[in-house]
Amino acid sequence: MNRYTFAAVSLLALALPLNARITRIVIDKRESPAYQGQSFGEAGRYERLSGHAYGELDPKDPLNAIITDLQFAPRNTHGMVEYTATFLLVRPVDLSKTSGVLLYEVPNRGNAALDRPAPMTDYFKAGHVVLTSGWQGDIPAREGLETISVPVAKNPDGSSITGRVLADFTDMAAHSTTLPIVIGRMPGAMPASLETAKATLTRSVSEGSVAIPIRSTDWAFADCSKTAFPGTPDAGKICLKGGFDPAYLYELVYTAKDPLVLGIGFAATRDLNAYFKSGESQELPKKMPYGAAWGNSQSGNFLRTMIHLGFNQDEAGRIVWDGINPNIAARQLAMNIRFAAPGGAAGMFEPGSDGVLWWADYTDEARRRPSGGLLDRCRATETCPKVVETFGSSEFWDLRASPGLVGTRADRDIPLPPNVRRYYFPGVSHGGGPGGFSAAAPKPPRACELPANPNPSNDTLRALRAALIDWVAKGIAPPPSQYPRLDRHELVPPTQAAMGSPIVPGVPLPDNAILQFYDY
Repeated sequence: MNRYTFAAVSLLALALPLNARITRIVIDKRESPAYQGQSFGEAGRYERLSGHAYGELDPKDPLNAIITDLQFAPRNTHGMVEYTATFLLVRPVDLSKTSGVLLYEVPNRGNAALDRPAPMTDYFKAGHVVLTSGWQGDIPAREGLETISVPVAKNPDGSSITGRVLADFTDMAAHSTTLPIVIGRMPGAMPASLETAKATLTRSVSEGSVAIPIRSTDWAFADCSKTAFPGTPDAGKICLKGGFDPAYLYELVYTAKDPLVLGIGFAATRDLNAYFKSGESQELPKKMPYGAAWGNSQSGNFLRTMIHLGFNQDEAGRIVWDGINPNIAARQLAMNIRFAAPGGAAGMFEPGSDGVLWWADYTDEARRRPSGGLLDRCRATETCPKVVETFGSSEFWDLRASPGLVGTRADRDIPLPPNVRRYYFPGVSHGGGPGGFSAAAPKPPRACELPANPNPSNDTLRALRAALIDWVAKGIAPPPSQYPRLDRHELVPPTQAAMGSPIVPGVPLPDNAILQFYDY
């Protein structure tokens, strides 16, 4: 090697990040100024940088070892596992106007709010830098979505890894003959075999009721929309002889193959935030002393799980996010498991409520599990963020929020740690209403018998997120927590008698309306 080659290699080494394993950033599009040149207070105009982040993970690093199936992912010549994620970075055109706060929005099923300046106005006027990126590896790449490409896990001999998965089918159109296999709102894992004798299809009148098996000769992994049964073979669909009856729930259990290593999404998010926060990148060559993140619903579950799995510590041992706001999120995100379906909600047999759901340590005696809490790992490494948790009534009824407050026995309030605040939006739907005074019932696909409460929660949430940033960057403590408690008789069984709700002719009672909490 001559001295010129050595100098070039040395410069290349210096250009690479020292810790976060982001190996390459490609800017696909730069908008400067963005948002039609609009100026945001003293921070002035903003610009948008969108592109792809290329990263790699060391399977031997203890911080990555918790990722399911990472040891079965293909490796490059350096022994690393590679991934590629999209990202969008929004920053002031004049970097001297930045506040030193890097905010991260966890996209929900690939969708982020950064395309709309209105929800971001407060952050832009304050000079904050805002980042979002892809983390959900089962979303197909599409323009306008934040996505990530992760590898497929294989056995050491190169053969397919297989396992049993479950998919259910409800509320289909009458006389449908063909249905796509969808698990967690995304296409299900591919069957290892199209032989129906190696799978089971059942029907029942409701979840938990007696299931009646359907003969393997009466259905097929096929498409019968254009060809009569048994149709055209199709690994992503099932066809039923005589068609499906919407009065029934159908459940398919089959052997799937080639699981994606979806847990990489947590590490990729960790490393991209650490990379931009460090000031070592050309795209943001200014250190961001403070980092905070927010996520709504599924994205809030992502935050809770990321903290629980220890991903708020980067490879240099530094804290990634100093504060987080999991909003309308009551569970964990079941993504770090084999054949995961992270796009699910809280349906029966959908994982997410299985592990710890509480911030402080709690002994789950009802499910015969040891003491634990969401902050166990970050406490051990002193990388716990400040937490502002926000949610409303819908999360109690639809997403099983109660155990996070009172445990699985519902016999006492679980105290909040000093770094956690909790705020409750009474009576609102999931995410709050649109405002106004409409008494119309929601339309499909969110059809309900009763009108939704139009009361919004956006203004309160906006104030609480500002309070979180002040808590992180200025040390100003937010208001005391406000949420229902057992010791104040504000949490009661979900019955008409206990709640004192009125009896209105023709209007259903709340008894048995709440989503049950199962111990599988």
